[in-house]
Amino acid sequence: MTTLGVVFVLALVVAWLTAAATAVRSVSRIWLRHWAELRLSGAGAATLQLERPQRFLLAAGTGIAGTVFAIGAFVGLSEDRQVLVQYLVFTAVLLLIVGQLLPRAIARRWPTLLAPMLMPALRALEWLCTPLLLFAAGLVRRFTRQVSPEHADGPRDALEDLLREGELEGVGEASESAIISGVVDFTEKRAADVMTPRAEIVAAERAMPGDAITRLVAHAKYSRVPVYEHDLDHVVGLVHSFDVLAHPEAPVAHLRKVVTARADTPCHALMRRMLREHVHLAIVQGDAGDTLGLVTLEDLVEELVGDISDEHDEPRAGL
Repeated sequence: MTTLGVVFVLALVVAWLTAAATAVRSVSRIWLRHWAELRLSGAGAATLQLERPQRFLLAAGTGIAGTVFAIGAFVGLSEDRQVLVQYLVFTAVLLLIVGQLLPRAIARRWPTLLAPMLMPALRALEWLCTPLLLFAAGLVRRFTRQVSPEHADGPRDALEDLLREGELEGVGEASESAIISGVVDFTEKRAADVMTPRAEIVAAERAMPGDAITRLVAHAKYSRVPVYEHDLDHVVGLVHSFDVLAHPEAPVAHLRKVVTARADTPCHALMRRMLREHVHLAIVQGDAGDTLGLVTLEDLVEELVGDISDEHDEPRAGL
């Protein structure tokens, strides 16, 4: 076989590996899961792709680098210096067009059609490259510091990737994905993350005259106002605007219940408790029992579904 023939064949190998790597990056993991569940041809490769996609990409990159090195070595050893530059220029253009640009464009356009044909060969290459990849991974672990657990990829990252892919595939709307992401974030938040700080609390002292409490509630723009004795560290309940309307002369005669929670209380646990006890306001306390802030049931719901606007909220521009 001539030098040009060998170079062209090796360029096709590069094109094959490039298309395979591009298909692995482009194909949806939702489609891969469906492929693996139906046990179609090549489903084993799909399962491996779900479990270790980087291994496939590293194998493809290793194969491309080795093939390009083989092309350069073959051309350099088989041709004299007079035509070497011409062959190298031709090889570079061939690798750019045939080995990179065309296979990438084709694989991005039809990843689901090409994946069943390309991934079995990529799986075989990954198996052949396993010793080299393990050796390289050992060197990386030896000379670099490992990623701490809190920054490592975990179920949350996988879920976010799946939601983004679902939007691209038309499986879910952006609003639905936002709600699911909000639920995931909600499980990680604490009462201190969502509370209204102590300095911003609007509260009434129990000893205040009825008309003073009425004016306070009227100007507070809140339907529920906590009531304290002596100072905010001793909240004894809350007064509702309905109570002020029904009993303007003694609105705090019968206070409604509030609950207390620590700053590190998980939001989902606090919400469950408030729903169970039919309470709409919780006082967040520090270790010494001092009031740090307050959390309403509306605050917790907004963490799940987004802002809930009411008649007291300032209208946003453009609405």
